[in-house]
Amino acid sequence: MSDDAVLRELADGERLRVRVAGREFVIDAACPHRKGRLVHGHVNTRTLRIVCPLHRSSFDLTTGCPVAGPTTEALTVYSDGPADGEDGPRKERTER
Repeated sequence: MSDDAVLRELADGERLRVRVAGREFVIDAACPHRKGRLVHGHVNTRTLRIVCPLHRSSFDLTTGCPVAGPTTEALTVYSDGPADGEDGPRKERTER
């Protein structure tokens, strides 16, 4: 398992795939605060948080909840689970 995060926007441009710490998350591609493109953000591989490159809003990848502002809105987490080749169930989620 790599310590690096891999971020890739999906074809629709609305969602982002984040592979980190043996897990894969599909989340909104843009920060709800000012629509910063999260593909250019930073992922903390230890805490499983992604930081928006515009104003440093930080989100928990497992829940989508903001953990640092300025945003107060959550990201939608569409799915999370093991990355390809890893064991374990995948959770599909619906929009909030």
